[in-house]
Amino acid sequence: MDDNNRPQGIEAFSEVKRAIVVCAHADDMETQIGGTISMLAERGVEIYEVICTLGDIGSNDEQYTRDSLSAIRREEAREGGRLLGLREVVTLDYHDGELEPSLELRADIAGYYRAWQPDTLFTFDPSWSGQIHADHRAAGRVAIDALMPSRQRLYRPEQLATTQAGKVSRVYLFNPEKADLYVDVTDVYDTKLAASLAHKSQFPEGEKNLEWMRELDKRWATAWGLGDRYAEQYSTLRLW
Repeated sequence: MDDNNRPQGIEAFSEVKRAIVVCAHADDMETQIGGTISMLAERGVEIYEVICTLGDIGSNDEQYTRDSLSAIRREEAREGGRLLGLREVVTLDYHDGELEPSLELRADIAGYYRAWQPDTLFTFDPSWSGQIHADHRAAGRVAIDALMPSRQRLYRPEQLATTQAGKVSRVYLFNPEKADLYVDVTDVYDTKLAASLAHKSQFPEGEKNLEWMRELDKRWATAWGLGDRYAEQYSTLRLW
């Protein structure tokens, strides 16, 4: 199909039955793509999330230690996922601010592609030069790097003793360098906002801390000719 004639909005995801979100931190999914995820869950799509880091340096508030902060962020991630309708949320034990697209992490992610059998992946665009958070780039890269080996029977065969080969067939990159797809999320924006506010350690002043999110989503909507609405946008990665 010609790119100019590709479906836009939530209809672009009409073939998605089961999706996985791979992100770096506990609030990434909610603030970046919470509207889309909520709409997909309402349509019956099974959605799972892997958070690569503990988020254990994600606050300068002196009340937290690294251990207490990571524990709180796990709880916040579960609540944010619940509000968006996720089936399961997993937090891996990699340290915040130190994430690398290592072979160990690649195997971890491949294992979840195999265990959960998603047909669709959502993750950060690792190629965007404006993606200044190294953890975001690393999460996006490792999520993509794990796709091919997850399909191959000789890769980490111990995983296949209890699972099947991965079958992700489509990838949507959020926070992209160049977007080719948008979703109008205005009608579910209250849900996106509530899920984002579940991360109280990150947004202690509530909506005041999320003005940047509103401004960004309004900017995307304006860019796509939607007027005074809210939008999320993606770059589509085509797989063979």
